[in-house]
Amino acid sequence: MSQQLLGSSGSITLHSTPKTGHHHASAKVSDEGRTSTGETLSFVKLDESIEQQSEDSGICVSKSPTRSSPDQSTVEHDSVLSLTNSRIEDIGKRAQDLIERINERRAMDQPVMNSFEEQLTKKVSEMCQQVREQMFDYYEQRGQGIQAIISELSEVLEKSSQFSMELQEASQTLKAVNKTLQHVTEQ
Repeated sequence: MSQQLLGSSGSITLHSTPKTGHHHASAKVSDEGRTSTGETLSFVKLDESIEQQSEDSGICVSKSPTRSSPDQSTVEHDSVLSLTNSRIEDIGKRAQDLIERINERRAMDQPVMNSFEEQLTKKVSEMCQQVREQMFDYYEQRGQGIQAIISELSEVLEKSSQFSMELQEASQTLKAVNKTLQHVTEQ
């Protein structure tokens, strides 16, 4: 918005400047004067004028004289530099405030993160213990099953070896009977 009022000493120009509180802090401004969210920003260019800015309204009042003398230009230039320096200091203070707030939030978040880490570690330990116990139970059940099978196998092998010995004895007895029968038939 720009209005010009004519007066006897010169002209007054009103400019509306964007307030930092009305825009997202994370919005980045591109070269065309648009934020990353697509909003268009208007900027006030500093020239050889005296500017006053209201903190609450965001309106800058520029007073440009129609005729400027060399002394007046120097005073105006010094005023602009002073205003620029105060704006730079203000931006620096705001940046420092933001950094302090970020650090405070980070300090507040640290106990939450520590608590989360402790709870997560505890849960993981509990889950590992449960898995370990389940594995031992499984091994024990399987071990008991295998033990029963091994016992049966041992019994079968023992009986098998007894049968084998009995068969050998029977075989030797049959051989002896066979020899005796052969000797009897030959005589």
